[in-house]
Amino acid sequence: MSYHCPACQRVLYNRRLAYCGYCGAQIPESLRFTAEEIAALDGETAELDEQRKRRQRAAEEAEQAKGGDPGVDFSGIM
Repeated sequence: MSYHCPACQRVLYNRRLAYCGYCGAQIPESLRFTAEEIAALDGETAELDEQRKRRQRAAEEAEQAKGGDPGVDFSGIM
């Protein structure tokens, strides 16, 4: 389902906001995220961030175990 501003008909790019990011019209509550939905999204985002950090740490540890420097990229040489 796509959500559009009732005033300008543009797609709502942020349903957390009370006002349209394009025309400034007030967005009805029925089109906005509820507080519970926002909390769930924030939790999902935090979990994804933590997973990304764990993958990055694991990749860095694997690179160090191989004896390489994870901060140096030699792929463009030659």
